[in-house]
Amino acid sequence: MQLEENKIAEEMEKMEYEPLLPIELKLIRWSLGIGIASLVLLYWVSATFFPASHGV
Repeated sequence: MQLEENKIAEEMEKMEYEPLLPIELKLIRWSLGIGIASLVLLYWVSATFFPASHGV
């Protein structure tokens, strides 16, 4: 197992740095935005329709 981990570490050291493509950055931003918006929406729905569960 240790030998395999060493091989992986060596191969990763050999890899060149590749910056993210503009489309990849756009996808990451959209994914984060959708995730955060979904959390906010779901919290609002939960607080509006199930107020007893929020301890208010």
